[in-house]
Amino acid sequence: MVLGYLLGCPVYLFFCLKEEKRHGQRYRITLEPFAERIELPHRGRQAAIDAYVAQYARRLEWYCREAPLQWFNFFDFWHEPVGRS
Repeated sequence: MVLGYLLGCPVYLFFCLKEEKRHGQRYRITLEPFAERIELPHRGRQAAIDAYVAQYARRLEWYCREAPLQWFNFFDFWHEPVGRS
């Protein structure tokens, strides 16, 4: 949110979901407007950030419900290193 505020540019959300199609798997890319401009007033700055974070969380929740099995870590934190047990 702070970077969007500092740049003064529109902010978009980008999501990519895998879809099963008749001819195999495809990806659906979604780019949607989030804010034309991030406004962070000096008074109430934290409340404004909290509101943007809540707005983002609602959209992320919607996509997580749309494809619940596609959200995973790119780094396997739980993998035991070789030779370690």
